[in-house]
Amino acid sequence: MCCPKILAMKHCVTQAILVHPHPLECEAVAGWLQNRSSISLIGKSTCLDRVMHIPYLMDIELVIAFAYHTEHTAGQILALRKIHPNLKFLLLGPSSSMKLVRELIRSGVSGYIGIEAEIDEWEQAIRSVSEGKIYYGQEVMMRLSESPIGQSDSQPAPSTTKDFLSKREIEILRLVASEYSTNRIATELFISGKTVESHRRNLFQKLGVKNSVGLTKVAVRLGVV
Repeated sequence: MCCPKILAMKHCVTQAILVHPHPLECEAVAGWLQNRSSISLIGKSTCLDRVMHIPYLMDIELVIAFAYHTEHTAGQILALRKIHPNLKFLLLGPSSSMKLVRELIRSGVSGYIGIEAEIDEWEQAIRSVSEGKIYYGQEVMMRLSESPIGQSDSQPAPSTTKDFLSKREIEILRLVASEYSTNRIATELFISGKTVESHRRNLFQKLGVKNSVGLTKVAVRLGVV
């Protein structure tokens, strides 16, 4: 029988699969991931489409995917999340097109960093996403904050968004983007958890987003974090 400490350690290990289109590079990254104590790499694939047909899909908690060509990635992620809603995604891809990055964020990815990012940022991203947090690379965050939102985006432009958000909603938006839980937000603002959830629902409706990832994007664009 396992002692509580061992059980806790096992519980902290995230079951992950690696998606990489190039076999040799895939093996190198897989070897690096297998040395991470918080990750249990249980499979590899060359593309996201194939992940959908893996028989042990429901055992996977995290997909770490290298997305060199991101045109169809958002649709692939949405298709996978329909089958496995709790599946988390960390993408490593180009940071050249903010339009594509915004599409990926709206599809529900928990993390996105540039392929050229340093190893320590890989470590931080994997750890954060494994813990259920949101992580965007420093360059991606900076470019999102600078990039104007086009007409095709569902979020209002930064110049008008603050005009119809209350001071309390802006406070909650900032805390959500800072990865605060509902209980922690309630404690920070001296309000109830139900009130926090009510404000969160209002933010979803006003900002045209469906999850905390979308709220984080808007918060970054508004400069509230």
